[in-house]
Amino acid sequence: MDIKNSLKKLRVKFREFFSDEYGGNLVEYALLIGFGLFVFFIITGVITSILDWTVGLSSDFLDIFGG
Repeated sequence: MDIKNSLKKLRVKFREFFSDEYGGNLVEYALLIGFGLFVFFIITGVITSILDWTVGLSSDFLDIFGG
């Protein structure tokens, strides 16, 4: 019966979370997570483009000097 009690506790915690009046707003959390993912993907894209640029430069250098 431990699983049944755990599910009841989880259900109570979810109910408390969704009815919280002290900043536990689901929309606010979703916006924060979305903004964090947006910034993460922008930073990842910039780093990837920088790495591609350096690989292209080294390839051009080796083509010119026959490495």
